Amino acid sequence: MAKKKPQKEKDLAELVLKLKAAKSVVLTDYRGTTVKDIDKFRKTLSKEGVFSKVYKLSLLKKAAKEAGVTGEIADHKTPVILSISNDDETTPARVIQNLSKDIKTIGVLEGLLNNEIVSKAQVEAMGSLPSKDQLRAQFMSVLNGPMAAFARAINALAEKSREAGSGFAGKETSAPAPVAEPVAA
Repeated sequence: MAKKKPQKEKDLAELVLKLKAAKSVVLTDYRGTTVKDIDKFRKTLSKEGVFSKVYKLSLLKKAAKEAGVTGEIADHKTPVILSISNDDETTPARVIQNLSKDIKTIGVLEGLLNNEIVSKAQVEAMGSLPSKDQLRAQFMSVLNGPMAAFARAINALAEKSREAGSGFAGKETSAPAPVAEPVAA
């Protein structure tokens, strides 16, 4: 059943708002994909906070133009799954790249980043980047490394000085050695 004009206008307005709010968008080809695999695709993206929906390319092109996207979306001659993230720039690309290893019929076509069209190669490069949480953990590890090394060095010096008989706070006191009693013969 064909959509009526008011429904098409509503869909266009909704998509324009989603594109304006998006940090990144990935366009994916899904021809030949089973319903089971599409469900797996959507559930996995949803767990990562990524919205995904199938759109006609003509609607997507109109919405991109109205949203102020620079560049022209290629004419892929197929409906596409649009995966939109409002939180992280790399999440859709990373998740789709991982899913495409299991679901061979899923393939990246191109994407949008900062209201600009990016190529398939650029989307795949974004997919190989670590997530923001992984980057934060790596950064904290780099910051923590010198402090941890300093603490280990101080601890080693303290151990060495205790073994030598003098501590940082002064000499350690030890109990006098017991005197041996004569043995009766």
